[in-house]
Amino acid sequence: MNYEFLIGFTPRILDVVERNAAYWREFRYDLIRDHTRLHTFSYVLGGEGVLELEGEKHTLRAGDLFQVRPGTFMRITTTPEQPVCFISFQFHYRITHWENGEMLQTVCGDRLPVSGNYAPIGQMAIEEGFRNGLQIWESKEDGYEWRVKLEFLNVIQKVNELTNMEHEETPTVIAVQKATAYIKKHFQQPISREIVAEHVSLSPGYLSIAFKKYIGLGIVAYIVKMRLDHAKYLLKSSKLPIRDVSDACGFTDSFYFTRVFKKETGMSPRDYRNS
Repeated sequence: MNYEFLIGFTPRILDVVERNAAYWREFRYDLIRDHTRLHTFSYVLGGEGVLELEGEKHTLRAGDLFQVRPGTFMRITTTPEQPVCFISFQFHYRITHWENGEMLQTVCGDRLPVSGNYAPIGQMAIEEGFRNGLQIWESKEDGYEWRVKLEFLNVIQKVNELTNMEHEETPTVIAVQKATAYIKKHFQQPISREIVAEHVSLSPGYLSIAFKKYIGLGIVAYIVKMRLDHAKYLLKSSKLPIRDVSDACGFTDSFYFTRVFKKETGMSPRDYRNS
């Protein structure tokens, strides 16, 4: 998952359910949904089954993670001998971001940006998160909805970390990591997409695509973010004039700095300093 998605991801948990042997006996080991209504994010605890989703079939086994988005045909089949058992978070979500001090949001029907509809995970930390979520939901103790959301977000972060680990040794990911390190070190200087690409020995176009894929922001947007974060620090920790703060962060135009700062925070640099 990319950085931009994680920052804006705002879920509303509607249910946490367990599909076990008793459930499958009731449904005769064949569950069909012609048109799903919710996002479902599931972890397989044991047994075996077959997931049919959007025209493709996948075998489900212990340790597998799968998800279903709204508006799709879904079928899960299993057997009395080895009924597939899993826990699911069922939810809606929106992507939110702030602009000029106002929160903008988009209702999302897309699946979460994990690798595919089906992805083998097989990590105890993931299973623990799903079990904790189910236990909290079923307890119905004070604050259970908030605590379940925190558990769900924690699961998403763990999945994100595992996904990153799968890719971290590839040449492209290494180049993106070098690019981010270069930007963090040199954002106060005049740098551009072309300069960063030259540093990691890739074409600007290829690096831009890879950077957006793994970081979630474009190269220029990432540079601006590093500069704005440093500006926030200087505004709170020093008495430098606004123009000097702009220069110290790598902005060549203090009026442009003020404009992008206000778009990011909803406040002028001066108001932010006094907030």
